Amino acid sequence: MPSCKQCTSPFEITDTDHQFYEKIGVPEPTHCPDCRQVRRANFRNERNFYKRKCDATGKEIISMYRPETKVTVYDTKYWWSDNWEPLDHGREFDFSRPFFEQFKDLQSVVPRLSLYGKNNENSDYTNHSDQAKNSYLSVDVGLSEDIYYGKYLIHCKDMVDSYQTENASNCYEANYSPKSNNAKYVYLSIGSVDSDFLYSCRDVKDSLMCWNLRHKQYYIENKSYSKEEYEKYLENYDTGSYKNLQKYIKHYHELIKNAPRRSSEIINCEDSTGDYLHQCKNVQNTFNCYKMRDCSYCYDCAYMQDCYDTYESALDCEIQYECHACNRGKFLTACSVCYDVNNLYYCEMCHNSEYLFGCIGLRHKKYCILNKQYTKEEYEELVPKIIEHMKSTPYPSTSSRSGPEPLSGPKAGSSQGSEWGQFFPKELSFFAYNESAAPEFKQLTKSEALKQGWNWHEDKRDCQDQTYEMPDHIKNVSDGIVNETLACNKCKKNYRIIFQELAFYRNHNLPAPRLCPNCRYSKRISFRNPYNLYSRNCDNCSVGIQTTYSPGQPEKLYCESCYLKEVY
Repeated sequence: MPSCKQCTSPFEITDTDHQFYEKIGVPEPTHCPDCRQVRRANFRNERNFYKRKCDATGKEIISMYRPETKVTVYDTKYWWSDNWEPLDHGREFDFSRPFFEQFKDLQSVVPRLSLYGKNNENSDYTNHSDQAKNSYLSVDVGLSEDIYYGKYLIHCKDMVDSYQTENASNCYEANYSPKSNNAKYVYLSIGSVDSDFLYSCRDVKDSLMCWNLRHKQYYIENKSYSKEEYEKYLENYDTGSYKNLQKYIKHYHELIKNAPRRSSEIINCEDSTGDYLHQCKNVQNTFNCYKMRDCSYCYDCAYMQDCYDTYESALDCEIQYECHACNRGKFLTACSVCYDVNNLYYCEMCHNSEYLFGCIGLRHKKYCILNKQYTKEEYEELVPKIIEHMKSTPYPSTSSRSGPEPLSGPKAGSSQGSEWGQFFPKELSFFAYNESAAPEFKQLTKSEALKQGWNWHEDKRDCQDQTYEMPDHIKNVSDGIVNETLACNKCKKNYRIIFQELAFYRNHNLPAPRLCPNCRYSKRISFRNPYNLYSRNCDNCSVGIQTTYSPGQPEKLYCESCYLKEVY
């Protein structure tokens, strides 16, 4: 069993893994699945936005890149226009230098999107999204509209502060709860309608404070009521008061604390391991994924087959390895944020293209290397030579130094393996560890991050005092709040409320939030277990189970058989 070259932990490479690596022509990984995922996540800044100027037009824009970052950044509309040509930055491949050094040189000149998005409408403050309409400060929005402060919402409408949900509408704090409508604070509850505070329910309507129910209506704290009794109870149920809402939230968590829990959320799946999996077949060590087949070590993905080590890709994907956010991508190795592409190696921000190697920002192109155009014959002759060059070039090693530094070239430590078959090294990320998505998978202190070679950023932006005295009840919040500066109760950073958001709170009788969007998101995902599997025993029948609940956690866990007997 090999040991990870980053964290030294042993990790398994199965016979099925060997077959996949051999099929796509890459060596066995030198890093464990967790460290491979952290490396990819460090290339993803979802939630930290900065003001800077567009390097093409000079106008002020919102960007995921800090103003001091040495990179050319274009406004989204300008980047997608025909006003510039990515091939103008093309260069010959130099076989005397490592590939990653040459790619870093290309990164320094090719303009980058201020925020990642494609086919969005009126969603200028939405990142990593595809076909989002009228959305704001959200991530991973697809085919949805009127989404605010959400993540991974597909085919949704009118959603605020929600996460990992499909085909839902008019919801607040709906998490892992597809097909829901007019619901608040529902978790792992499919088909929640006109209900609040549900945990692990299915097709429950007009209910409050319930857990593990199936096909029920007019329930409160798992007790049945008549329609008339339920409606009378609602007369004194008021979520518009901030004080009331905090009491409801606390009571809800007390109620579900001892509720039997499924050992893993693996729903309608076959031969699969991981957690939060829906309609998957032969999927191993995979988390937060939907409609996947024959995949391993994938995270937050959907509609994919035959993919390994992929993060945040979705929508008709096939044969991806060590990729990040490549929607509708097929036959890709080590690519980042490339949509509608096939047969790409080591590319960033390329779209509607095929047969590219080491390219950045190309659109509607084929047979290019380092942004230089070739004929089909020239491309097919040169690519195998570059792959052989990468196989003989050591992967950069930065695991024991005190801070980021330039790529060190061929003299780098060979214990890390070769360049070929591994994702981009950390030096090629424009984001600090603590502003990227990496801490969601592995929390590090500043000193730990620097020791391991990651970059770190101290946000020194000034925070202003709150200018608005927040009423307890939403009915007393004036329209003027949209012009006021608010300060987060937790991190003290400033945030604002926009008019569409205020209208939603009024419509759904919800108080204006006291936390900034980032702190609300952190609190939301704190209820999700880390993406690690442990061996435990069912608390009812003692059979062995695999679960993301660590052995020390107190929750009552049931195997699938015992859980189904409990809820049906």
